[in-house]
Amino acid sequence: MDQIIISGPSKVFLNPRDRVQIIGANLAQLDHNFCLMVDVLNISNVEASKFVFSVKFYDEFSKALFDGTVFTFSAEDSLVKPHQVCYFEPFILDERFHTARQLEIGIQSVVFSDKTESVYQTSDQDLYQLPMIPLERLQEMKDFLAPDCMTYGENLKTAWRCVCGATNLRAEFECSNCHRNKYYVLNNLTQDLVDQKIAASLNPSPEEKAPAPVETPESPSLTPPSIQLMEKIRGQTLNSLNEGAKMDILVLGLVLVLSILLIFLGYQQFKTTDIYKNHQLSQADRLIEKDDFPGAKKIYLGLSANPPEDLASRQEKLNDLMESKVHYEMGLASLDLKDPFISLNHFTKVLPEDDSRYAKAHEEIALLEGTIVNQARVYLEENRVDEALDLLHRLLNVLPNSAEGLNLLDQIIKSDQISKSQRKRLNEIKIKEKAEEKSKQVLTSEDKKRAALSDKALELLHSFQVVEEDKANLRKSPSLDAPILASIPKNSDVYVYETVIEKTSRIWCHVEVETPQGDMVQGWISSHTLEGPKSKS
Repeated sequence: MDQIIISGPSKVFLNPRDRVQIIGANLAQLDHNFCLMVDVLNISNVEASKFVFSVKFYDEFSKALFDGTVFTFSAEDSLVKPHQVCYFEPFILDERFHTARQLEIGIQSVVFSDKTESVYQTSDQDLYQLPMIPLERLQEMKDFLAPDCMTYGENLKTAWRCVCGATNLRAEFECSNCHRNKYYVLNNLTQDLVDQKIAASLNPSPEEKAPAPVETPESPSLTPPSIQLMEKIRGQTLNSLNEGAKMDILVLGLVLVLSILLIFLGYQQFKTTDIYKNHQLSQADRLIEKDDFPGAKKIYLGLSANPPEDLASRQEKLNDLMESKVHYEMGLASLDLKDPFISLNHFTKVLPEDDSRYAKAHEEIALLEGTIVNQARVYLEENRVDEALDLLHRLLNVLPNSAEGLNLLDQIIKSDQISKSQRKRLNEIKIKEKAEEKSKQVLTSEDKKRAALSDKALELLHSFQVVEEDKANLRKSPSLDAPILASIPKNSDVYVYETVIEKTSRIWCHVEVETPQGDMVQGWISSHTLEGPKSKS
């Protein structure tokens, strides 16, 4: 059987706002034909067809062929459904192109089923290099991570790439195609981390040494994968089976029955392995991200017979999120009731970990707080001081740090509207509250600052960050007295390998970064430079 020779790295013109994006492009030798192979992702909600691609070819030394002439290739009959990948039939290239090893490609035009046509200009797009992923590794990613994995997560200069292949605007915190969280992708599904997860899954025994990180070759390997594997990845029929190798129908049927039996028995055994458990836990995490708590709970129940070590803590966290969701929904349902404190109590119990509801709950809390304080003002204008005080006390019992409530209470204390006995009692309450708050601050302020730095250090570790300060100093060691190795310009991308906390003032990050001269260097940079211009490092 003929083999496939995959070309060198390909570059793609696209804009993260494009409704269709090229996620794969290669030059390949299929049987006796030299071909251009293109994969496209449709991130829109309508079907797309009548694609026209513009391609520029380069030799193995990155020299443009044909004096840089741009060739067009049309796929009139291909139909790409919403949020699906289309593997186009290979474009056959004649002998003129046989020295081509690299290419730059973009979508020139496409027609959508809503009768709109998009025509793309390279002047409105950026040029991105597609990751080179061996087909075997891509199949492992689909098996161990998710079936829709097409590439690694990557933080780009002006955008970020999701594992589903979609390139998103940097300001978008959710993938426009698969809705994965940006920080989850960039902190868990980059090339190094995916390779580590797959290596750990293939070597689950704690007695074995940790596998060395999988090295990515600097240049593409000329050892080609099999056509069967290309067929499995691309989902296309390459129709190159040897007719003489077909099995007898009876033998094939027997083999099929035995295979099904072995697969069933193997699956039952596989369910007891760490690989299966980790896969199920990852699936539960994705369901939780989609707010499908019952689905995640069902997965946890399925693992209870042979539970992972952290199953109990995961179940507890899930129960907390489910309870938080109930409180939010109860808060909304009780907004029409006469007593606003019912809704207020529910909204204050929405957890910060409940990302989709926490901010909305606090918006409702602010509105209810304003309503209650305004009602207290009305009572004061009507000289119903006791009712105003009762309302404020109920508010401060639920929201002890309500600025509006505390300010109005101070005004009442200083006014002539209350009796001496009322003023004395209120002053005693205020003095007691301030003393308790001051005591709490004295005891915990330093600890809180250290805890906040520790949380920030964990958040920075093994993540991509962007320098947001002009000419940030890269130092030899984590100290302001250390020699300066380089001056890093604003908007440079860095990867954080290690973090060190310096007292309670700053976090030092051991990073790798490309200098303005094009050299890759490692050194230490202050976290202040990753948070906007605060102080010189």
